[in-house]
Amino acid sequence: MSLLLSTYRIIKFSIQNFFRNFWLSFITITIFILTLITVNAILIMNVMADAALTSVEERVEVSVYFTPEASEDLVKSVQGYLLGLGQVRDVEFITSEESLEVFKKRHESNPVILASLDEIAGNPFGHALIVAARSPEDFDFILESVQTPEFSPFIKETDKTDHEMIISNIQMLSSRVKLGGVAIATFFTLVAILIIFNTIRVAIYVHRDEIGIMKLVGANNWFIRGPFLLESLFYGLLATAVIVAILFLSLGALDPWIASYFGDIDVSVREYFIDNAVVIFGGQLVALSLLSLLTTLFAMRRYLRV
Repeated sequence: MSLLLSTYRIIKFSIQNFFRNFWLSFITITIFILTLITVNAILIMNVMADAALTSVEERVEVSVYFTPEASEDLVKSVQGYLLGLGQVRDVEFITSEESLEVFKKRHESNPVILASLDEIAGNPFGHALIVAARSPEDFDFILESVQTPEFSPFIKETDKTDHEMIISNIQMLSSRVKLGGVAIATFFTLVAILIIFNTIRVAIYVHRDEIGIMKLVGANNWFIRGPFLLESLFYGLLATAVIVAILFLSLGALDPWIASYFGDIDVSVREYFIDNAVVIFGGQLVALSLLSLLTTLFAMRRYLRV
């Protein structure tokens, strides 16, 4: 009964402290919320950057053009050979007739090229293969693999779509966003530490008479410290609860737009946060709570004489 009563009083005093210094508490929670917004914005950017990289990488392909003398059976044997490589995701066979039609459509606005094509007897294009790799780093290996003595005499040219610059730019932008986000989050964290420190200092000063009376009636040190420690936990708990509400309301509205932007790529930032909610928000709550507790303990050690 004594333990329950002490716990009730600690909770009661901590709530009283919270509301007596309401504006300082409000500012502390606001700074925590801004910190969490920055951290979660970095996570959102990371998910979108990964989706963008996946989207670009799936569009990277290499075209292998064969001479008109290369038979369909030979080209299809090259297709089967490439499909047997672990680095190859898919190989599309393009007939010489399809290559001719693609060329005509590409240059339909240029009558000179089309006229030159009409003067050539027959179809100047051979069959072609469009190869999709599992990773952009695999293309060099694929191009080397196809240059065998059996196939190379019939290969006219190869053409790799150059997405390396796009991939590099996405990775560089993602790194810069993360670096900037870490800097902003660090700044907010330092501001929060200063505010919590001063909030506890003010609370100790305001309650100095009550603390003296508690000591006179035999209250132990942890009963006196308890309300301040519990109050500091309120900051992290309330900030995390608010950020969860803000985040899921925002993502509920933004997720369809993000999904439509990436087209065929299956990306859902909201689902990512739902699937990892315990790790993400649990980790953020623990981090804020530890930050608040350590700052409060330091402030009490310096100003609370019990």
